[in-house]
Amino acid sequence: MYLGFFKMPKIKIDTSGGSIIWKIGKQNIWGCKLVSKKKHSYLFKVTKHKQLKNKLLKNIKDTPFTKTYQNVSQTDWEIDSFLKRKYWDKNIIDIFESCTDILKKEMYGPLSKKFKVIVDNYWFHIYKKNSDYQWHTHGHSNFSAIYYISLPEKKYKTKFLNMDIPVKEGDLLIFPSFLAHCSPINKSNKEKVVLSFNFSII
Repeated sequence: MYLGFFKMPKIKIDTSGGSIIWKIGKQNIWGCKLVSKKKHSYLFKVTKHKQLKNKLLKNIKDTPFTKTYQNVSQTDWEIDSFLKRKYWDKNIIDIFESCTDILKKEMYGPLSKKFKVIVDNYWFHIYKKNSDYQWHTHGHSNFSAIYYISLPEKKYKTKFLNMDIPVKEGDLLIFPSFLAHCSPINKSNKEKVVLSFNFSII
């Protein structure tokens, strides 16, 4: 799997209990569990989100950003890709790899090892009060993913046409990139923070 700037350490996998936990030596690091499937979309729970959340939020806010892209309060979407993203660390890579490994097994079963994941890009969005993102799709990739790092209320989750997926904070949603979706107006005084990825399986 190509994951940008980082060289992955040697990893062992424990698949007991329907989830994947990545291990370095004997220490469990981060993992995710498949919660539900709907119309080729896959909802995962990041199993140690609470332990990771504050560090991840700090790393995101320490990353260079632009203001008011579309009507998003802060994002690194327009920041030069060669600049290192502090949040794109071993923890996030572990989570992303564990989710995409489960995804490949769901899609291809015993043939899953014949396919690899190519990450096209990744970025964060911060939605302060009264910010939103209008209907859109993601091009140049097969799948997109959204990790809900901070979600004030469930009603501010991503909306899809003709599909309702009950996400909550700490969930990671993978869906086909061609699906139209939007982020509704955040009426809360609390920030909504998401980390998104585009990737393909080849």
